[in-house]
Amino acid sequence: MLNQEAFDMIEGRFSAHVKLFNSADVSLDDSDAHYWTVKDRLELARVALERAPEIQVTTLPRSLGDVYRAVRTNLTPEELASWDESNEALHELSEKYGT
Repeated sequence: MLNQEAFDMIEGRFSAHVKLFNSADVSLDDSDAHYWTVKDRLELARVALERAPEIQVTTLPRSLGDVYRAVRTNLTPEELASWDESNEALHELSEKYGT
């Protein structure tokens, strides 16, 4: 993949997010829901990065911005709607447990 380094960066970021969420006292159902939602978002990020022109990975904040811009500009409307829905679901789970 042209943007493998950017994908690896976002994969690491999402992995850390799952670990942080599961460090709280969460239910098994919510843990599973969180994991699969993050996994779906990671797959959408992969799709967007495969469609995007090359991204130069530099600093974390700048590169994350580039990845999220790639998501917004390279996903179909249906894929983008799924991305946004999963973001809302993750936000609700994070608020539920204060993570």
